[in-house]
Amino acid sequence: MDSSAVVSTPVFYGKCVWPDGPTKKQNWPFKESLIYYISKNPSSAKVYQKMIQSCKYSFEKNPVLVVSRLRACKDNVNSRICSNTFDECKKNKRKCCVKIDIAKVSSKIWIMNKLNVKYGPKNFTSVLCSKLYRCEINHLQIWDKVIMFDDLQLLTSSAKEIMFWRNSITYNDGKLVMLDKIIESSSNGTKFYFEFDNDDSTVNSLVKNIMKLKNLEKIEGFNLANLPESLSIEDISAFFKKYKHAIVAFFFNENISVEYKNQLDFLIDEIIESEFPNHIIQYDGQDIEKCKIMYSRFVV
Repeated sequence: MDSSAVVSTPVFYGKCVWPDGPTKKQNWPFKESLIYYISKNPSSAKVYQKMIQSCKYSFEKNPVLVVSRLRACKDNVNSRICSNTFDECKKNKRKCCVKIDIAKVSSKIWIMNKLNVKYGPKNFTSVLCSKLYRCEINHLQIWDKVIMFDDLQLLTSSAKEIMFWRNSITYNDGKLVMLDKIIESSSNGTKFYFEFDNDDSTVNSLVKNIMKLKNLEKIEGFNLANLPESLSIEDISAFFKKYKHAIVAFFFNENISVEYKNQLDFLIDEIIESEFPNHIIQYDGQDIEKCKIMYSRFVV
């Protein structure tokens, strides 16, 4: 399947078919309306899992797959889900993982920790979001997708680490979303990584706009990659000075001019002389020794 293809987002819910026979009618000590409400509104994923393990009724009334991690597969059709932590999954040699086709799954999905979308169709996030029950992920990684802003807000609502590679993020009317709006909507994010396309117009004036935001006081990391020389040197310098406490790394594309490289060298000298850790400017052909000095102060 072509990874750039767009798949439909069918939604269908039917009565569960259990391998050991149909469910039996329950005689609740409480009103069924109360049990129904509890089944439809679990307070946490842990509570929901206990509910469905103790009684099939809860899953039939509210079919949800609780997963710790979801990763799109290389076949561009399936996704790998796992309910265990990364360490537990590694210990089990991934035998606890299950492959599902997001577009065809009939249950809703409750993601708890990490979402990794490197493969799959361009509209993967829209398909996934149409199936989400709750999204409580900490780590979000997406490559080369077309993402609707409404979906993005759902996916980043709890994410602490947000990493995007060459995605196109748009409003419902097709207008591109600027990077500062993406960061502003991700109020819980503390670590950001964005890699841009060469012709991405959202890069222009982004540094100045980002510094106007009010939600970056607790930022821990901010990396921008494949940057053009349209960025103001003065804005870049101000950005590095404002976020002295954070990991800040700017990686420039191969098309920047010699004149612009010379200007970047002045900033690199300032970084080295200031002795602030975790600040990096990198471009092709730069002074190797100066680059080594910046990386020697890089502490994750």
